[in-house]
Amino acid sequence: MFTLQSFAAACGLAVSAAALGQTLPTATLHNGTVVTQKVPLELYAVEGTVWDIDIPARTITAVGRTIHVPASLNGGRFFIENTEVVNEFGISLGSISTANFDRLSDVNASTRDAIVLPACPECGPVRLGAQRSLFSTTEARSNPVGTLDRFPSTEAAIEDNYFRLAINLFNRYTGVLPVSFLGRIGVRNAQGQYPTSPFQLPPRTHWRYPHTSGSVIRSEGSVYVDSAGNEYLIPDSSRPGRILHISQAEHFTLGPCRAVRRGNLVTPDSLLVGDLLITPSQDPRFPVIFRGLGGTEVSRDVFFRALRPGDEVSVVGSLVGDHVLFGNEFDAPNLYDPAMGVAISAVSFFARASTGDLRWRGEISPIEGLTVTAMVGAGAELPVTVIVDPLTGIGSYTMRLTGIAMPENHTVTMIVRDANGVEQARQIFDFAAFIQ
Repeated sequence: MFTLQSFAAACGLAVSAAALGQTLPTATLHNGTVVTQKVPLELYAVEGTVWDIDIPARTITAVGRTIHVPASLNGGRFFIENTEVVNEFGISLGSISTANFDRLSDVNASTRDAIVLPACPECGPVRLGAQRSLFSTTEARSNPVGTLDRFPSTEAAIEDNYFRLAINLFNRYTGVLPVSFLGRIGVRNAQGQYPTSPFQLPPRTHWRYPHTSGSVIRSEGSVYVDSAGNEYLIPDSSRPGRILHISQAEHFTLGPCRAVRRGNLVTPDSLLVGDLLITPSQDPRFPVIFRGLGGTEVSRDVFFRALRPGDEVSVVGSLVGDHVLFGNEFDAPNLYDPAMGVAISAVSFFARASTGDLRWRGEISPIEGLTVTAMVGAGAELPVTVIVDPLTGIGSYTMRLTGIAMPENHTVTMIVRDANGVEQARQIFDFAAFIQ
């Protein structure tokens, strides 16, 4: 039977508390206005390009809907997912909230919030500023109307930053990338032709910044009302990653690293996958994460120090044009550096509750002189046989178990000890999502 509860559950949203005789959910806006979930429950969901961000009002408009970003939701401080505030050392200070909502502005991301200091002695700058607007190129180039956050001078600065970064990066790959690469990224002459020499570029007037669409907002929630009956769309979905998530794009590539270069004072670190030039995003509004063996999170310095040509790498980020990817998530599954300590992975879980069958595999490095055990749930430790690759020194293992009670047991703990039995590493992996 179709009910309010089943509808809300299907949408991943909490059932209206009023319908169940409970206290209604509340949110507090940036100006102190308290709003309460509407009765009967009225849902909303959007996923599309950002049309407007109203800094004073703390609202975001997309797909014809205006979402109010609350200061708090049910008493807890509210943060915008997939956003970041970084300090001058590249350390994350948390996500953007209504308290620092102006950090979403293209103007601030291109000037005030840019960080020109190097991320480490061998690294390039932390964040040199936005390389694409939150709005589409056409919109960003238009003049401001009313409260629309559109400033052609800011868009010009963003486009100049893109060309400056791309050309500086290209110059690090002399002899690897052809001169025609400059034409592909938008450096053209008055006739629209590619330059023939990297040392004699045509006037900037004729360069063509690749058109980009606006950033994507994804949000789910319900309608709230204030004491006067005014309605507000408030993100309150219970589905992770769906409540209020902003992304410039989610472009992806995977393949062997063709070449890698460390940065300098004006150029970020970078790598090539095929003819795709990849560098960490320079936009101070979005996080940049690096992972190595076993999904271990590492610093930018460790990642680019350990990465070698031929290593498999995958990157998620935002393209400008088709040949420069500004990465937000870097993953090299075989990358290892001593600074990582003992790295452990556990992947490819197969779990069938009806038979108790559980299988998974993974890698461990370093492994010389170490022993490995595995523990399912709170059960006994089981020995793990590790086979070492003589070329890489990385150990791999495969586990096959039966008689495992699931879903009450849904974690695997991998434990590494030295020859004296002293624990060197312990990592827990949750396979609940893989139970059939």
